[in-house]
Amino acid sequence: MRTGTRSRYRRLLEWQRERLSDPPGDVAGLVHRYCRFLHAEGLPVFRANLSLTTLHPQIKGLRYVWQADHVEPGPFPSAALVHRSCQHLDGCTVEEAFLHYGARETPQFVRSPFYALRESGGDRLSLRIAPTAGKRSRRFPVLDDLAAQGATHYAAFQLRRTDGMISLVTRHSGGFDRVALARIADTLVVLESLLDSAIKDVVLDSVLRCYVGAGPATEIRRGNLSPGSMLTMDGAIWFSDIRRYSNLSRQLPPDQLVSLLNRYYAVLVEAIHVHGGDILKFIGDAILAIFPVAAGEPGGDACRRALAAVETASSGLAEADLGLQHGVGLHLGRFQFGNIGNHRRVDFTVIGDAVNVAARIEAQCSVQQQALLMSEDFARASGVPTRVVAAVPLKGLDGTHDLHTTGGGD
Repeated sequence: MRTGTRSRYRRLLEWQRERLSDPPGDVAGLVHRYCRFLHAEGLPVFRANLSLTTLHPQIKGLRYVWQADHVEPGPFPSAALVHRSCQHLDGCTVEEAFLHYGARETPQFVRSPFYALRESGGDRLSLRIAPTAGKRSRRFPVLDDLAAQGATHYAAFQLRRTDGMISLVTRHSGGFDRVALARIADTLVVLESLLDSAIKDVVLDSVLRCYVGAGPATEIRRGNLSPGSMLTMDGAIWFSDIRRYSNLSRQLPPDQLVSLLNRYYAVLVEAIHVHGGDILKFIGDAILAIFPVAAGEPGGDACRRALAAVETASSGLAEADLGLQHGVGLHLGRFQFGNIGNHRRVDFTVIGDAVNVAARIEAQCSVQQQALLMSEDFARASGVPTRVVAAVPLKGLDGTHDLHTTGGGD
């Protein structure tokens, strides 16, 4: 092996070692540092596009677009967008996008070089970009856009290990020659190894949040996995379910019922999430969620966030016109949050009297013909005008309990 080649591989391995100390799951940062490394190695890339497939119940793909300049991304080119963010690092720009299922069936993807590379089954697609005067006539629309930015060469590579693809674009007058493409291919072996670990971390965090909620996901990542590992917390507790759900389940075919439930959940999940709540369980048609009280803080903010989520959910359901009515029971109290089960199956949940109170209050929504009921403790802490609907016994609890709803008395 020649001295220059040995030096190049040594620098690549040193760069790989440095990356092992990077924050876990920082795919955007990894893409940025990779492109900067290529530039330092005499491979001047001004744009890169990394496309990855994931095993995730909601997110099919990840997309990272790096540019060597500080730019503000324009409208997203695909209707499959779930989430999008942008970072500016060292004068460069990295755009991260999460895409839902169907992202690789959109017209934009079908007209892309990535689609052609995937269909060909090859490992590489190399396209020279000659300058043109205004006319958009290339086989791939993206090449017209890149030509307008001074691009001279577009190269796309399959990433077999991570089930993805990456494109690299240069403005260098000679483009990527045969040697440059071979050198890039060598670096991609290292990049894939680093990506494999980073993507697993991103997907693990996302899947955990999807299945158990943000709070439980954090505890799992901290290693609080053993059955019986519980935390004592204060917070507002949300319990809701759909009115006359049993009738619906008998009247609708299963596929229609599931579709209706998913549309209902889509409204409520977003409403709870946007106001800082954490959904812990779907129990058939019921939802159990918490709005944690920060340490040392009074409970009023958590209660007001829960009420704001109720209002947002009500507006969303009215707009969606699902033909559903539901009840929401709210309570403020202390509960135990953590892991129950055994070594074969564990579940993160909340337990305690406060949870039971919220469930019992929600059960009264149908009896009292109210869409929202809250406990005395919740109403007092919220500081918003309320009125007492009824004073009733609650199953399994002593005495009678005042049930409030929003709106002051006459």
